[in-house]
Amino acid sequence: MNFIKCKTILSSFPRLNQHIRAKKWYPDSEFFEQFSGPVVYPDDITKWWKTPPYNPIKLPKERKIVNMVINFGPAHPAAHGCLRLLTELDGEIVKRLDPHIGLLHRGTEKLIEYKTYMQAMPYFDRLDYLSCMPNEHAYVLAVEKLLGIEVPRRAQYIRVLFSELTRLMNHLAATAFLTLDVGAITPLFWFFEEREKLYEICERACGARMHAGYFRVGGVSQV
Repeated sequence: MNFIKCKTILSSFPRLNQHIRAKKWYPDSEFFEQFSGPVVYPDDITKWWKTPPYNPIKLPKERKIVNMVINFGPAHPAAHGCLRLLTELDGEIVKRLDPHIGLLHRGTEKLIEYKTYMQAMPYFDRLDYLSCMPNEHAYVLAVEKLLGIEVPRRAQYIRVLFSELTRLMNHLAATAFLTLDVGAITPLFWFFEEREKLYEICERACGARMHAGYFRVGGVSQV
């Protein structure tokens, strides 16, 4: 019954495609008179207000938006990985970032100017002591490329193996510090326990836990 009733009601409306035979309407002066004053719900007072004339000579007031600049860091000089960031904020959105690096600059390039290729090796361990062997790896590869030295395949495997072990130690430390920053102290000891196992492998191979000095030009150290 409801369907038949709705169908009857719909049939009483004119068809949408039915041609409307009416004269085309154009806006006249009477139509525009209603927009001569305030048009947003005028009351008894505002309906008598007049629209101010537009003055093209008097330009609207320009506003200058000044974003906030916040200095992030640097950390204490005794801390590792010091970094200073000058951040330009628009509310909570960072519009511009100016990183200042080199706060732990030790003059490494100047120091190794008076050293031989092998004497300069320990300096590269100090650039990032959490992942020292990849720094050594990059240095010896550069020296070997300059001198045209071909490294045995066994030494290549050992280098890659210990570079990856050092990379794992770096990532374990980074994750441990991250969990400590968010307030979880227990995972810090878990991660450091796993790092100790990797440090023992490095110590048995080259005799040092950190600042290994294991890589050599042409291979690795024979301990």
